[in-house]
Amino acid sequence: MAFIANANTAFEVIDPRNEGTLFKFVLTRISGEPRMAIAHRDLENWEELKEFLKNAYMEKRMLDYHANQLFSTKQSKVESVSEWI
Repeated sequence: MAFIANANTAFEVIDPRNEGTLFKFVLTRISGEPRMAIAHRDLENWEELKEFLKNAYMEKRMLDYHANQLFSTKQSKVESVSEWI
């Protein structure tokens, strides 16, 4: 989210004539798994890239986080079962 928010801010303040250059720069700042996934797509502008990143990574990471929290939560010795209901 922070990456998307920062890039959004940059695209809002830049001269529209320079959006292509900024888009290429943003692409260079992406690394790892997302970079490989983007290489196989025909993304032509920031809006397309932003949607791809949100759909591919944001929800998945959030679900993974919540699943991890759910499975790692344990009842402490001072808690009774009725406190959870």
